[in-house]
Amino acid sequence: MSEINVAAVLYPKPEKFEEVAALVTEVVKKVQEHEPDTLVYYAIKVQDKNEIVIIERYKDQAAIKAHTKSSYFREFASKLPGLMAKPAEMRAGAFLNGARGVSRL
Repeated sequence: MSEINVAAVLYPKPEKFEEVAALVTEVVKKVQEHEPDTLVYYAIKVQDKNEIVIIERYKDQAAIKAHTKSSYFREFASKLPGLMAKPAEMRAGAFLNGARGVSRL
């Protein structure tokens, strides 16, 4: 089975942005420490917008399942609803024309 790519877009309430950013930072750290089959997991603040995008790449569907069932992810997800201006949007997809791009990490 091929890798799975996901982008999650979070829309924090303006006054809750820093709180959401701290929660995202903590979950990124936990994923990096505990999920070897999560190949990429980082977050960016969208320039000039009140949005956070989490970029994710999983080895397979089992890796996604392990991620979403982890205690730290469930705790993170349970805290978000009251902090968000609108629900998160999830996008999953494949590399455009099969091109993986460049990664020098």
